[in-house]
Amino acid sequence: MFNSGNLVNDTNGDAVVEAAILFPIMIMIFAALVLLAIYLPTRAALQRATQYAATVLATERSDTWLFYDESSMAFYWEDDKERLKNVYAALFSSDDIQDKGEDIVIEVENRGVSSKAGNLTVECSIFNKVVYKEVVITATREFAMPIDLSFISFPKTILVTATSTAAVQSGDDFIRNMDLGAEFAGYISEKFGLSDIADSISSFGGKIASILGW
Repeated sequence: MFNSGNLVNDTNGDAVVEAAILFPIMIMIFAALVLLAIYLPTRAALQRATQYAATVLATERSDTWLFYDESSMAFYWEDDKERLKNVYAALFSSDDIQDKGEDIVIEVENRGVSSKAGNLTVECSIFNKVVYKEVVITATREFAMPIDLSFISFPKTILVTATSTAAVQSGDDFIRNMDLGAEFAGYISEKFGLSDIADSISSFGGKIASILGW
């Protein structure tokens, strides 16, 4: 005779059911750990390489008289003033930094300890050349996941991107920008009578202070 109580108390097969529930969760955790183990070191290496490249390119375009030797990966002092670029002429000249920036990023990354698997693309550019020059380096490394986890909607390839910037330090730039700022401030003050407003506020503040006995 069939006893329903025995069926309720039967624990045969519990391990299979628990494994079926926990296995996808364990796979997700394992995939996340693998992704972090690949992403974090690669991201750190790219950040270091792009920042170094941006600093080099910005320094060479500054008035510090420092230039970069690619063979030794070190800066050296340039005694020949003729090699310094004229700041104002540089505003209207094309400055191709792509090849050198890419070479520096690759060389710095190769000297690291992280994995170099996958394809590396580097983009180098200079923004705001008229008022404030800034070198921007972006590096992206694309590599395949070491384990195919597409059955749980994990991507087959991973993109790791790092962007670094460095400002071109130039005394001529600073002076020119301060002159532009002073002229613009004077124009705004004259057009809208800001000096009169400032005098009125100062006079009103003085009256309030005298009333309060300050």
